[in-house]
Amino acid sequence: MNPSAQPPVATGRAGAALGLLCLIWGYNWIAMKVGLQDASPTDFAAWRFLIGGFALAPVVWYQGESLRIPRAEWWLAGLLGVMLAMNFTGTLWGLSLGGTGKVAVLVYTMPFWTVLFARVFLHERMRWLQWVAVMLAAVGLVILIDPSHLTGLASSLLALGAGCSWGASVVLVKSRQGRTRSNLLALTFWQMLLCSGLMFLASHLFGTDPVQWTGLFLLALGYTAIIASSLAWMLFYYALARLPAGVAGLGTLATPVVGVAAAWLQLGERPSPAELTGMAFIGVGLMLLAVPAGGLRPRAT
Repeated sequence: MNPSAQPPVATGRAGAALGLLCLIWGYNWIAMKVGLQDASPTDFAAWRFLIGGFALAPVVWYQGESLRIPRAEWWLAGLLGVMLAMNFTGTLWGLSLGGTGKVAVLVYTMPFWTVLFARVFLHERMRWLQWVAVMLAAVGLVILIDPSHLTGLASSLLALGAGCSWGASVVLVKSRQGRTRSNLLALTFWQMLLCSGLMFLASHLFGTDPVQWTGLFLLALGYTAIIASSLAWMLFYYALARLPAGVAGLGTLATPVVGVAAAWLQLGERPSPAELTGMAFIGVGLMLLAVPAGGLRPRAT
């Protein structure tokens, strides 16, 4: 069914699912920060995606689909697994070295990288509003990263690299649309397992400290692996099927806002005036980027 033809009750439920999704993904930044107190970034990511991947299996089976993917598409799963590993290496190492809110906003520059990579590699035309959004984001990045001061620069660059890797993976998936025969969740299942294997290998090669299996660590791991991964993606697909894509995209923009607010309230990480200014520029850019060509009003099909 066309999302614009959904009854009000279905639209309301989709909106509620989207709101819950933003809260889950936003608080996930706190859960990851807490989990890193008892595990290295590579170990935490390895366990997260191992558990999260297997948690997706019942969902795929419930849909009546198979976890098998064609042999000719294993390269795609492998490349996406490497990109996911790069994304969360930057995300978690950035979190371990810097403030939660700042890292969350920098990782969520992903849409800007997606637009730019799609312009270069897929030759997609950028609208004037997208150029404005990218320029606003560039100003926000300079203010937020503050290259004139080396303090916190490593954390910022790692988070920015994570957003860049995330954007590249989105463009890769988009380039394969209509040409892949794999179920999306089945592909995600193998992507997570391959990423987990790479992370375990990295932990072994670098000799990271063993995981401290405390009760708090188990809670943080369970939240990120099951609630913020499997459940969250089901909520997103539910909302996306019942709302226009532009509205769904705008709804998820609250995620870094929730992350910043939660870090402020729970961890006492209060952003400086300069950081708030940079975040505001990036936030406005994200809002402009999420507006579809015809505005938020769905067009008749």
